[in-house]
Amino acid sequence: GAFASVAAYAPSKLACAEAGDRPEPWSRYWKWYTDSSLRAPRWPGPPAQPGERLFSRAEVAACDGSDGSPVWITYRDGVYNVTEYISQHPGGNFILNAAGGPVDSWWRYWGQHHISLDVPAVLEKLRIGRLSDWQPEEDDERFGRGVWEEEQQQSGREANRRKTQRISEMPYQTLTKSRELAASAVTPSDALFVRNHAPVPAVGHDEAAVHSISFCLAGTELTSLCLAELEAQFASVRVTSVLQCTGNRASDNITHNGYEHSGFANSDDEHIGLGMLGNIIWTGVRLHDVLRAVVPAEEQSKWCEEADLYVSFGGLDGYTNAVPLKHIMNREKDCLLAMRMNDELLLPDHGFPVRVVLPGCPGARQVKWLSEVSIGPLGDIAPWVKHYYRDRRIDTPVRMPIQSLPLNSVILSPEPGETFSKDATTLSVKGVAYPGGTDSAVESVEISTDCGQTWKDARCLWEEVPTDDSSRPRGWVRFEVNLDLPPSHGIRRDCGGPLEEVWCRATDDAGNMQPARSAPLGGYIYNGYHRVPIVRR
Repeated sequence: GAFASVAAYAPSKLACAEAGDRPEPWSRYWKWYTDSSLRAPRWPGPPAQPGERLFSRAEVAACDGSDGSPVWITYRDGVYNVTEYISQHPGGNFILNAAGGPVDSWWRYWGQHHISLDVPAVLEKLRIGRLSDWQPEEDDERFGRGVWEEEQQQSGREANRRKTQRISEMPYQTLTKSRELAASAVTPSDALFVRNHAPVPAVGHDEAAVHSISFCLAGTELTSLCLAELEAQFASVRVTSVLQCTGNRASDNITHNGYEHSGFANSDDEHIGLGMLGNIIWTGVRLHDVLRAVVPAEEQSKWCEEADLYVSFGGLDGYTNAVPLKHIMNREKDCLLAMRMNDELLLPDHGFPVRVVLPGCPGARQVKWLSEVSIGPLGDIAPWVKHYYRDRRIDTPVRMPIQSLPLNSVILSPEPGETFSKDATTLSVKGVAYPGGTDSAVESVEISTDCGQTWKDARCLWEEVPTDDSSRPRGWVRFEVNLDLPPSHGIRRDCGGPLEEVWCRATDDAGNMQPARSAPLGGYIYNGYHRVPIVRR
């Protein structure tokens, strides 16, 4: 179809982000460009050094890595030798797209470069000089303000801003507020957290039916099916599943494992609490059934002999990720090509017109705006597979991809720091528990107000869990309990203090219990006891 190529969303077509009050900059590095309708952060780059060497654009162009030449790039007025850095670059060889020229146009598409503290730290070390023919006015005109499509006006975004806490606008990232998560068994679509890496591809509703997905084997296209064909040829199924970002509870990991064990430390993401989480009813077709139908039988017969095969997913935005083929081909994993959420069309921020849903897998693997499904060895396909979303423990020699969420539970009410009378004798606690990718079911949830010395069973609201077509429970169950509070002693009336913490832990039907503190994993998928401090006054 017309939307099968990422080239349709080349950086040159991108405009800027939403109008609004100018936020505080993330750090001293960022310069904000604003007018009545646009807002965009752009890093000014390392400052020029007295006496540094001047280079012409022609000299830089000759250093594009060909014929044994070094690899230089430019950003604004700076010239950088990245020859030795390529092997360390999280994006791998993607950086070669800018070899011998400006990286600016790539960065205005992949906006994370403008808000990551790693970027200035690296480039300052790689700077070798500046351009002799750089024109600030021309640079600002080409790269300064217009960087993203008018995606901010899309359906669902306005409501999402009201119901979430924003981390960034470019790329758009939000956390669902606890009160929104606690309000219902199924998370409203417009309240679900958003984690984008690039601008949202603009696919019109009149184009959705003819949107095509390319199915490839070992780099060769087998067939291409549009959404209308998929819905006509395969049975529609509904699966209720938790969607969770790999970095959910990053702040808890820092609290209990320390800054040195977090890849989120010293960034905006270090403040991620429990809000990159939601429970959605997805509707689509089983990916297992589609692959059985499009891949020749003789090729399928080889799969059991080739254990290292992966299914790679590509989105219209250029984002890619992958999971083991054996996971997809286990029909009981309930993997979907989903076209609807909560019985309505997907919202643009959540992958309209089609996305991958992989219950129990981290959200990063569940590619949105799907345009390609490819089977083959993992290879060096993208930074999101090669570098990110891996076990990043310091003492781990091989950083394996994180493919499964753990058993988890979180308290949604009370919220951290919520104040109660020192004379209060009871406390109502509400939250959710979910099995992650364990293939087990949550059996019980316990709550403690005395730092784990004693525990009380919460009541799980099994009766409100939606009935669907999943092979086993994939969504969450809400829990609630009324607790007796111990007396408050020795606290001044005018100040109060965090006298108690409320803890929760879940156990599944295989006997697995949520740990008191989970392994650091670089900050990913923390699932230690959820501990909520409350204040008595």
